[in-house]
Amino acid sequence: MKNLQKSAVLIAMMFLFLPIFGQEISKLEVAELPALPAENATSESIGYAGMLGGAHNSVFLAAGGANFPEGKPWEGGKKVWSNTIFILENGEWRVSKTQLPMPLGYAASVSTAEGVLSIGGNNETLISDKVYLLAYNKGSNDVEIIEYPNLPEPLAFSSAVVDGDYVYVVGGNTTNGSTNSFYRLSLKDKRNWEKLKDYPGAARALHTTAIQETQTTKKLFVIGGRQEMPGQKSNALTNYLTYDFKKQTWADEGDLLIKDVPRVLMGASAEVMGSMHIIVYGGSDAVLFDELENIGLQLGKTPNDSISTQLTKRRDEILNNHPGFSKDILAYNTITKQWFVYDTLDTQIPVTALSFKHNDDFLIVSGEVSPGIRTPNVQSFKIADAAHPFGVLNYSVLALYLMISVLIGLYFSRKQKSTDDYFSGGGRIPWWASGLSVFGTLLSAITFMAIPAKAFITDWSFFFLNITAILITPLIAYVFIPFFNRLKIKTAYEYLEDRFNYTARAFGSLSFILFQLGRIGIVLLLPSLAISIVTGIPVETSILIMGVLCVFYTTFGGIEAVVWTDVMQVVVLLGGSILAVAWIMLHTETSFGDMITYASDRDKFNIMNMELNFTESTFWVVFIGGLASAMVTQGTDQTIVQRYLTSSSVKDSQKTLYTNAVLTLPATIIFFGIGTLLFIFYSEMPGKLSPAISNNDSIFPWYIVRELPMGVSGLLVAGIFSAAMSSISSSLNSVSTAYCNDFHMHFKPQVNDDKLLKIARIVTVVTGVLGVLLALWMASSNIKSLWDQFYRFLGLFTGGLGGMFLLGMLTKRANATGTLMGLVVSALLIWYISVYTDISFLMYSFFGVASCFIFGYVFSLFFGKAKVR
Repeated sequence: MKNLQKSAVLIAMMFLFLPIFGQEISKLEVAELPALPAENATSESIGYAGMLGGAHNSVFLAAGGANFPEGKPWEGGKKVWSNTIFILENGEWRVSKTQLPMPLGYAASVSTAEGVLSIGGNNETLISDKVYLLAYNKGSNDVEIIEYPNLPEPLAFSSAVVDGDYVYVVGGNTTNGSTNSFYRLSLKDKRNWEKLKDYPGAARALHTTAIQETQTTKKLFVIGGRQEMPGQKSNALTNYLTYDFKKQTWADEGDLLIKDVPRVLMGASAEVMGSMHIIVYGGSDAVLFDELENIGLQLGKTPNDSISTQLTKRRDEILNNHPGFSKDILAYNTITKQWFVYDTLDTQIPVTALSFKHNDDFLIVSGEVSPGIRTPNVQSFKIADAAHPFGVLNYSVLALYLMISVLIGLYFSRKQKSTDDYFSGGGRIPWWASGLSVFGTLLSAITFMAIPAKAFITDWSFFFLNITAILITPLIAYVFIPFFNRLKIKTAYEYLEDRFNYTARAFGSLSFILFQLGRIGIVLLLPSLAISIVTGIPVETSILIMGVLCVFYTTFGGIEAVVWTDVMQVVVLLGGSILAVAWIMLHTETSFGDMITYASDRDKFNIMNMELNFTESTFWVVFIGGLASAMVTQGTDQTIVQRYLTSSSVKDSQKTLYTNAVLTLPATIIFFGIGTLLFIFYSEMPGKLSPAISNNDSIFPWYIVRELPMGVSGLLVAGIFSAAMSSISSSLNSVSTAYCNDFHMHFKPQVNDDKLLKIARIVTVVTGVLGVLLALWMASSNIKSLWDQFYRFLGLFTGGLGGMFLLGMLTKRANATGTLMGLVVSALLIWYISVYTDISFLMYSFFGVASCFIFGYVFSLFFGKAKVR
């Protein structure tokens, strides 16, 4: 006991050092990189507009462009195009020995794995249709240029993006003015450019493009620009367009509005940020541009010297006193469809600049800061609005809450005298506590964070996924629970041996163990992401802290520690969720009736898409897949079945199940409601949601920390920790139970109980370590939604298992050989569906259950006799 107390003290000390990680990260980090040099040592570096380039093989390339080396254009300076290629390597620029095939500027350029693609462009004499690949060769320390297929038409001032194996080119200028053209080229076969459907509305050039996820699918955004026609006044554009890659359709999204005022953006730079934002840097508006363009058109037409003199004087006055282009950095949320000013710099942001993303940094190279004036400066921008001090009070609440979990483990460690105590609680756990524990285990951090995120991003179409957990209750209560109680088993998989053979039991138990390892990793990662956003503590650190705590109290406290920490978790999370609902409603300017109307108009309450489409989250997919998943989880998952087995009677086991069913409906409404309310809140105040959020599941924790009162936010963050730890502890104890009873006892049935208890604790520790390692691996993966990953794992690992149980319980003809053959066919079918079809992952469990049941029954008719008890 003294050793346990020493361990608890060490764990407590871990929390004393948490605040040192909680350093505030600035909203925007701007770094000055070495300025672009002159082409030769005798000239001054003035920079270029319209350069092309990007990153390849750990160097940055910047090439071409145009400037006025002999003087300002309104003072007689001539525009000169360049064919020089600059290389930034090891913090210094140098001039490449290789040159562009011709002087070139205002080409679209994108970075690919093979190099930087230069697409189109112009110079003094032509608009080009040429496409070049600039690849940096590490062997020669220089650039190689490879010709790619020409564009179908010459284009300049166009924009290009890469998505997967394709590069897309949108709009631009031809010899006849701006165009609506839309092309793509496969980066695999590199044959010919494919013409896609033209975008709608006005043709445009000097626009910017980006690809980002939206509510339904990934889309291409085309923002701002202007329509140019030779000899005519150009048309500055305030609207933006989207292209749906899945449906292959264009849509006009309306004007780019900042506080209801349309904004013109020409020659801006854009980057994709996080999981739902686009950041737009600078851009030229149309105010002075329009006047200058009108003056230029009049000068070309008027023969009157006095009028010409006046126009020239006004033009020079504008140009000599031009305030420069925009200093604003704009942000757009692709879910709420709201624009806002993210930040405003002290200096102008160049237009027609070379810009590209490299890792987490966005580089803007050279460009034009006011008409005719270039800059050689190179800047790196990093959006880092993610963490701020968590506060002493919040840290204290968090530490206290987690220490209570440890103390619960210590308290119940004194009662763990046998494996019956460790696995079943010695019959001391009341049915209502077991019921709350089932609800808490199924609730977890996945429900608390991922369901609000789903409702925020999409709608309520996943609502029936939770409701199926209620609808499946009679089947579990009157078919599964009586079987388990009558057989006096310790794991659900003992039934499979009793009904079929040991191979069936071993497969069932092994499938469960593998699934739980994946589940532990997912449930550990979710709150760690939230805590990282909240405090700046690294994700890996949070994973390790939670993993250590959870393994500690589960290893020593057994199932009783698991159940009672679950009870505490349910009270805190449900209470905190209700408080969050009230707080959001009190702190928005919109009335409740208007909230309902606003959300309804945007289809946020869509609950039943009755389309017979099994590739989307339609009602049929959610309902059928949900029933199968709920049956597998509540009827065969040892983490849940073990709660039934802690009760001494069938009635108490059923009460445990009913408790979960009763709580599921209100909890589901609350969590989906939170997601919709967050959508309304961040639509009303878009600037409060950071573009730096890279994982959708972090939206609710972000609100908790930024908007809820100090102390309350600490308690809810502690609840997130606890939700994860309670679910993990259930998995740890159940895996230990499954291993000891389904494997160890089978091969060493004579082992004494004391030794088996030690083995159970060792297995708990090993499982916890493996789960932590998996979570650390997933932390480096780009997973948009862990909700999706959870149900994908559930279907792939446990679908066939549900079919095995149903075969045994509902049929008399099923036998071991036929059932196992059906299981193999089921596994192959699910693998094929997951790899070669677009069927929704929610259907994996259904296909697993149905195929195993059908094939297992058919094969049983031909192989052997059934073994029925």
